[in-house]
Amino acid sequence: MAKATVEVIPLCCTKEMAMLRVGGYLLGSFILAGCATTARQPQDLPTKATQSAFEHAVPPGAPFAAQPIVSTNHPGVHRYHVGTPWRIAHFRPNLNMPEIIDADIVNNALTNEKAADLQRQLTLGKAVLWTFPRLVLLPCEEGCVGNKDYEKMAMRFLKPYDDMVRSGAGAYRGEMKIRVRWFRQKSLVERINPLSFAQQAFGIEFPIEGNMLTLSASAFGKDASLEDCVDRVAGLFRMGVIFPMSLGLRNHFTMTLDPQYDAGVMERVNTAVASPVRGLNKLLGQTDYSSRVEPITAAHRALLPAIDGLQAGEGQDIGSGRLFDSF
Repeated sequence: MAKATVEVIPLCCTKEMAMLRVGGYLLGSFILAGCATTARQPQDLPTKATQSAFEHAVPPGAPFAAQPIVSTNHPGVHRYHVGTPWRIAHFRPNLNMPEIIDADIVNNALTNEKAADLQRQLTLGKAVLWTFPRLVLLPCEEGCVGNKDYEKMAMRFLKPYDDMVRSGAGAYRGEMKIRVRWFRQKSLVERINPLSFAQQAFGIEFPIEGNMLTLSASAFGKDASLEDCVDRVAGLFRMGVIFPMSLGLRNHFTMTLDPQYDAGVMERVNTAVASPVRGLNKLLGQTDYSSRVEPITAAHRALLPAIDGLQAGEGQDIGSGRLFDSF
């Protein structure tokens, strides 16, 4: 049995996870590496999944720009979010997007008979309910290429994602380009110095919703672990980006910038203390590795097209950029 791990689940995802049940099986659970079954070989895609995305036809070879900007055609998602329509994603239909491909599951229209049959297929590892893009992880510009420690951390980031696809209910479809933005490892001197405030940091960046999203984690102190930073970013990516997108919903991070988003108590507390914490980091000579969203520029050309097909300027106007206070 796989060793259980603790995942950080963005609060927005707990509501969606509750709707994804087949019999007594919580589909959302298998997206967590610690809950995955024994990894199997990825399965073949059903024919429909090679021709459409979220019930929108995707003509073979059609360029992204030729597709209209739409939202999911699953009525169940719209019903479930009738009071919060701003949570529903807009995208150009394409076969790179993660997706729950069984319409009955998404629309909460499973019969008892089909639920029981899917339960059996899930147990046997024969059901394909989810599609995931293959990740293309590009190295950072400095300190990554030829660095064996970086290669280990890159594999650590990718492994739980690939295990998730091979968990018995997923299949690969398309690809998604991600780049490591930050890979900061303590030097030997910094590690042995008990008074060092040097940081360990790991961050990735990718285009989504017409902007560039960076997810990162950092730590300092004697017990600061680069592995923990990588694991945290990997969990945030799977649960905060891939999982909601597969339902036709916006990612958790840029969604919090929507004017209609109602922050929870802890998020308001984080916002209140963010400024003094950043001031302390600056006083200690540390780098601000906060997760953030910024405009897409020419420097991001290698990461295009975005997984949702949106181009620069087609998403929320975030000015010169916004820092996230938590995550």
